[in-house]
Amino acid sequence: MKCPGQDTQYWTENAIYEARCPQCGRAVEFFKDDTTRKCGHCGHRFINPRMDFGCAAYCPYAEQCLGDLPPELVAQKEDLLKDRVAVAVKRYLKTDFKRIGRAGRRARHAEQICSAEQGNLAPVLIAAYLWDLDNTNGTEADAPVARSILAELKAPEPLVEKVAAILQHDGGGGIDRRIVADAAVITDLEETLKEPRPGQDKAVEPIAGALQTARGKTYARELLENANTGK
Repeated sequence: MKCPGQDTQYWTENAIYEARCPQCGRAVEFFKDDTTRKCGHCGHRFINPRMDFGCAAYCPYAEQCLGDLPPELVAQKEDLLKDRVAVAVKRYLKTDFKRIGRAGRRARHAEQICSAEQGNLAPVLIAAYLWDLDNTNGTEADAPVARSILAELKAPEPLVEKVAAILQHDGGGGIDRRIVADAAVITDLEETLKEPRPGQDKAVEPIAGALQTARGKTYARELLENANTGK
């Protein structure tokens, strides 16, 4: 069965429209199922600005339905999947709001570290959300809960394996695992700083000392400075 969104019998008069070329500003005609079009004036090929790629984030037949997906769409698929993983984690944790909050902060910290360390953002953020679902340290070798969630979301197998490698404790995740591990350490550090108490510096030092990336260390230092100045 053809996807109703791409079947012409369901189209209306709005199915054909014009979009401005981002390179030269000339009008380019699009059909609603075009993933990209080339500008007839300057030759620039750009992605369909009105096409709804939401289903492509999880549909296993997206490539067959939409044709060869452009790199922009592949990136968008992974971004959409990341958001769906965040929702799935909330559902899995139900009313454990503390762990839900930790997952969100861990992902936010991972994003801050990732660009500076040239990591792979999609698997890093997904792994950050899934980090402690199988145990409290993110060191489960097989990560069955994480794999189950990704399977339910129909994540592509190469991405699943990248995420699984990050979650494993055998060093196979490379820089991506170090980024997520640092994000987890910084989340612990953040919670320690929330409740000032005597001797806190001694508690903070071993946590900060566990950081593995250069950006993770500077980022943690920034958090410490902000905490000390009350920002």
